Amino acid sequence: MQAKSASNVKAIDVSHHQGVIDWKKVRAAGVLAAFIKASEGTSFKDDKFATNANAAAAAGIKTGFYHYAHPESNDAKSEAAHFANTIKGFKSDFPHVLDVEGDAEQLSTSKLTPWCVDWLTEVQRLTGHPTMLYTGASFAKTELTQPLGQWPLWVAHYNVDKPMDNPTWNEWAVFQYSDDGRVDGIGGDVDMDAMEQAFYDLYANPGQPQPQSPEDTIKIVVNDKLAAYGRIVDGSTYVPLRQLGESLGVPVYWDSATSTPYVNGQPVKNYKLFGDRTYIGIRASAELLGAKVSWDSVNQKVYIYM
Repeated sequence: MQAKSASNVKAIDVSHHQGVIDWKKVRAAGVLAAFIKASEGTSFKDDKFATNANAAAAAGIKTGFYHYAHPESNDAKSEAAHFANTIKGFKSDFPHVLDVEGDAEQLSTSKLTPWCVDWLTEVQRLTGHPTMLYTGASFAKTELTQPLGQWPLWVAHYNVDKPMDNPTWNEWAVFQYSDDGRVDGIGGDVDMDAMEQAFYDLYANPGQPQPQSPEDTIKIVVNDKLAAYGRIVDGSTYVPLRQLGESLGVPVYWDSATSTPYVNGQPVKNYKLFGDRTYIGIRASAELLGAKVSWDSVNQKVYIYM
């Protein structure tokens, strides 16, 4: 698990427990994202959901909705249907969230993980919208297993800068680091969250770069924003020439006469051709631009700072 960083987006999560919220003041306090409780079990609907969802969006805050699960009492599809019906007609920017914690531990791991998979896939089917999972750091370590790692993780661990590691996820998308934060516009305590900038951009800013092919699995993050996807070849990272140029805002082109790619007017010798696409070595390209490059082997990311 990675630690919090200055590049993280300021986020909160709320329910009826926060009472009446002045969302304009919340936005003015620097909050860019909020997860809002929608439902619980098979019948409970948060009575502040509609108000919070509409007012947060009107204030310019990107939103996501979550469902508190009771797998110890109900089947996954019934809870998925209840959540889908509750949020129908409301726009969510971020993936729909399954909140699994507390009494859910009454189920064995062999039963709880499939339950979560069923909810996540059923909500995706019912809504046509991506999903993710929220849980505590200790719960993630002891109660949840693969294949849940394919869904983004929103993890809770208070009073630390880096949440506890677990065997299912290498990284978090959202980190709930406090349950007693204070934000202007909210009368009492509120959960505070750090959101990865790349995750925020992916959902809050449509049109972000996508992989050019299934082999492109390495995220290229430039100045804390997802810029492109590359691949590892012979121990080095290569990225599509045009995608990198568009993301960096620098001119790139392929000189067919000399069979040489150019970045910002300078030739790049370290390149490879895959089908009809030119891929250039990310480190050599960054050095041409005077940028610093670092490699995160755990999370399979390349960071470039210009």
